[in-house]
Parts: sequence; C-alpha cells; structure tokens
Amino acid sequence: MKISRYKKIAALLGGLALFYAPAMAAEKSGGAVVPKKVISEKKACPCPQVKIPVRVVVLTAFEIGEDQGDKAGEFQAWANILPEKIDFPAAPRNLRFDPKTGVLAINTGMGTGQAATSVMALGHDDRFDLSHAYWLVAAIAGVNPNASSIGSAAWIGNVVDSDFSYWIDPREMPSDWSTGSIPWDKKRPYETPRPDNSHNLFALNKGLQNWAYQQTAQITLPDNATLQKIRSGYPAYKAALRPPEIVKGDEATGQAFWHGVLSNSHIEKWVSYWTDGSGNFVMTGMEDSGIARAIAVLSKEGRADYNRVMMLRTGANYTFQPSGSNAAASLAHEGSELSGMQSALDAAFTVGNKVVSEIASHWDQYRDHIPAS
Repeated sequence: MKISRYKKIAALLGGLALFYAPAMAAEKSGGAVVPKKVISEKKACPCPQVKIPVRVVVLTAFEIGEDQGDKAGEFQAWANILPEKIDFPAAPRNLRFDPKTGVLAINTGMGTGQAATSVMALGHDDRFDLSHAYWLVAAIAGVNPNASSIGSAAWIGNVVDSDFSYWIDPREMPSDWSTGSIPWDKKRPYETPRPDNSHNLFALNKGLQNWAYQQTAQITLPDNATLQKIRSGYPAYKAALRPPEIVKGDEATGQAFWHGVLSNSHIEKWVSYWTDGSGNFVMTGMEDSGIARAIAVLSKEGRADYNRVMMLRTGANYTFQPSGSNAAASLAHEGSELSGMQSALDAAFTVGNKVVSEIASHWDQYRDHIPAS
C-alpha cells in the first residue's frame, strides 16, 4: 500500500513538472508565463478593423428634440439625408452617416468646451479615417447689423475667441475705459503691442474660404415678411436692411451669449485687435474656437487636416437691440417675438450642402487636393 501511494505521488509530481516546465523556461528567458490550458483556450486575434473613410464631417451644435420629425435645430436637416445612425456616447446624440457619399454629421453640443471634447472624441475614434476629411461647421449665429442682415450666411475666415482674457466688472473699471475686457498679459483694453494671439485667433484656410464662397455666391436666399419686419427695426444700419445674402467675414466665439450695442462695439474692436486691423466681425457663435483648437490638435497628431476646415454661420438674430428698445428687453424677448431662426437654419443647410455635395461627389478631385490652395 505504501509503495503504491508513493508511486501515485511521484506520478502526480511528474505531471506537474511537465505542466510547469515550459512556463519556468519562459520565465527564465524573460518570456510570458502562460499555462498550457490558457493557451489552448485563447482565441485567435481578430484581423485589423478597416476604418470607415470619411469625406466630409458636418458639425452642428444646437438641436431641439429628436433627430427627425419634430421642431428642428441645426442637426435635423442633415439627419434627414444621412440614413445610418452610429452610436457615439461622447456627444449629445448619435452620429449620422451616408456610406455612399462618405458624409458624416455630428452634433457637438453647445459651447466651446462641449464642442471641443466632442470633436476630440471623434478624432480619436478608430472606427473612422478622417485623414482626408473636410470639416464644415454649419450653424446659426448672431449677425452684426453693421456687417450683414438677418437670414444671411457668412463664410468665416478668422475665428476670434472672446473668452480668453482678463476681466474687470465695468462698474469698477477706470472712467476712460470702454470695456472691462483686457487682453491676456496686458494692463488695459486693446493695449498694444498685441500679445501672442495663439489663445484668441484661429485663422482658417482663406483659399478654401474663398472657394466655398464662390461655390455658393449665386444662391438666392429666400426673403419673407418676418425677416422684413425684423430688419425694419434697424433703419440706421444699411447692412442690416439688406435682404438675406451670402458674404465672407470673421466670427467672434465664446461661451457667453452676449447682446447689446455696447457689447457689439467691444467685439468689433476685439476682432480688429486680434487680426491686426484686418478683421470684419460679421457673426458671433459659441463653439468655433473650441472646434478649431480641437482640429488643430488632431492635425498635429496626423488624424485630421486643419487646412480643410470651413465654417459657415447664418444669422438667426441681430447682436443688438432694434431702435427704441434696450439690450435687456431685447434679450428677454429673444425667444418670444419675431425670429429669424428658421430662415437661418434653412440657409445653413442650403448653402452648406452645396459645398458638401460638391466635395463628396467629386472625391477623386478633392481627396488629395484642397481647392483654391
């Protein structure tokens, strides 16, 4: 009995030695220690995933309810023509995509911060190849009555961040100041020489801006009684009285939805300051400096091409009050009185889709060559 028991123990030890011998050898040689049982159950690695090639990314920010079938924001018109939904938890709603055209639409959410994080998440989503993609912001904005009119569309050349600054409450600022907003690293408003503008100025590809403008300049944007009524409140502003038009200009962008004559005067000077006097402030939005910064970073990483960024903003409201009103009352009634929002939404899709369709349908021409560059 004892001999038999010893034989069983020896057999067991021998089996364990056979099982662990390869692992011990691997450990000595610096390799991984993987028992045979684990090796036998390990599944083969899947083949590398083929990324989805994207030709154009359409970026919107403001949406109201569902993607389709109810009161529309900026995203819905694109969702109506892009049939596939793609799960994307980093943004407020799913992506929309058309595999036939290679057009992808994202709703980034409102504000520079949310827009930047949504774009960064998309840029690092390995399901997509964005290396040759064009990026188009197609969104509504406030329009400067000194530069253009409600319902109009503007192709943007420079995006100027209106948030990055020092700030003093106007009630405590020196009497000879016109604003409490001070450039970073300066001691008074608009102080020269201008500091480094990398935080405040995002210059876009002017050749591509001009090309997009030329592609759409002949589009006639509809006028209507609502827009005419709104325009009539600005008799002293020639640009504000014009029917809807397509123009080129610059955009101020920041987290705050500002309103009023004095704020508008400051933003005009702010845009001029950061562009060394060449800027023409026409539209104000809330996302585009965040979007531009995110794509600039993705471009450095080789995941995007900043030179392929286009921004189209359309005027849903004027940036300051009509004649006979004040800023507070005008802002308070922004959502309850006559509105140019629907006209601006229509213009963003009509004008934007003209460029999107041109690029997507002639991809062999635009994939490796940026127009007008």
